[in-house]
Amino acid sequence: MNEIEEKVYNVFKAGSGYARTKDIIGAGIYNIYLNKLLENGKIEKIKRGLYRWIGMNETGYQGMVDVSKAIPGGVICLISALSFYNMTAVKPMEVSIAIDRKRKVVKPDYPPTKVYYFKNDIFHAGIQKEKVGGVQILIYSKEKTLCDCIKHRNQIGMDIVKEALREYLKNSNRNLKLLMEYAETCKVTTVLKNYLEVMI
Repeated sequence: MNEIEEKVYNVFKAGSGYARTKDIIGAGIYNIYLNKLLENGKIEKIKRGLYRWIGMNETGYQGMVDVSKAIPGGVICLISALSFYNMTAVKPMEVSIAIDRKRKVVKPDYPPTKVYYFKNDIFHAGIQKEKVGGVQILIYSKEKTLCDCIKHRNQIGMDIVKEALREYLKNSNRNLKLLMEYAETCKVTTVLKNYLEVMI
């Protein structure tokens, strides 16, 4: 690793594997060198102005981390959250992320991303912080995720919703009171009660 590459590497290291163009230029490195690193496969472009150093702090949930960095304040949701909690056997083809419906965002170039626009009260309910690969991400709790999945059941499929509910009910730490509170927020109380009557 030559001196310039080491300098760039340290910028990425300081950002837990990520760097913005302004950080790199701020360290006195020209754009032309950034393009060389892209061509050589050392870094990849997440979206305009945001890059990741390949192999640094990588995790099994790299897509979620990339999207969380590309859309600050967005919350990992639906099938992506189910996958994180091991509540589905489905491997998501895209990262699902929620934002407040009044906000507009630019999706990353990679990985494939599905943006969901939630009403204010639904968006802010049940957000948790998790540390993944040295980066903090926002993700909905298990209970809130289940209620979101029921609300979006026509899009994600009933089989996935039922599988996730079954997995949740096996858990000794399940919190049905909290689950019903989020169901009320998401306006899916009746549907959830119908499922629970069959499963419990």
